Amino acid sequence: MKNTCLLLMLLFTAVAVSQTTGVVKDNNGNPLPGASVTIKGTTVGTTTDFDGVFSINANQGDVIQISYVGFETQEIDFTGDALTVTLQEGLSLDEVLVTGNRSKPRTAIDSAVPIDNIRTADIMNVGEASIERALTFAIPSFNAQDQAISDATAGFAPADIRGLGPSRTLVLINGKRVNQQSQAYLNRTPGKGEVGVNLKSIPIAAVERIEVLRDGAPLSMVLMLWRA
Repeated sequence: MKNTCLLLMLLFTAVAVSQTTGVVKDNNGNPLPGASVTIKGTTVGTTTDFDGVFSINANQGDVIQISYVGFETQEIDFTGDALTVTLQEGLSLDEVLVTGNRSKPRTAIDSAVPIDNIRTADIMNVGEASIERALTFAIPSFNAQDQAISDATAGFAPADIRGLGPSRTLVLINGKRVNQQSQAYLNRTPGKGEVGVNLKSIPIAAVERIEVLRDGAPLSMVLMLWRA
């Protein structure tokens, strides 16, 4: 009697749970590889292969949920038959908004190397009085910090581009090289032991635009200023 009951339970289980196969396609009949196929309300699921075919164990009355990126999710009541699912394309985006403070094109990428072209009118809005402090907020790779109690270095604010020392930045005004100051940066300031150009001596109002050669020589960068 006990063995008979066990056999009946196994038969009912075999009837209730069955493996079904199916295929997922789009509106044009093309298979959708990688579509997600799950039984709603459970953790049972699978994905379609390269031909859009899937295989899953489901019970009578289960709801099979099929989803794919860019298509509307579809739910089907499982009846035991093989499934052929056609997904409808989802709603398209009416408008895409890009947020960010540097979305406007300012880099010449059609040149031999990228060149950032920044107008002085743009950097004067940051509220900084000196040109090196204003460039800190306008150029991500440019860094300059005022140094307190650092001997004569406090009057220069060492500036560097892409982490290179202040002496590795070539500064040009109207194509002519600007001489570096003679004071070496001391007292654990950026670029300690080096010298650089005193950008504080160049007033922002006297500059029309600034060009930064981002990919210069391996050990140097170019900061070019054009007078109005």
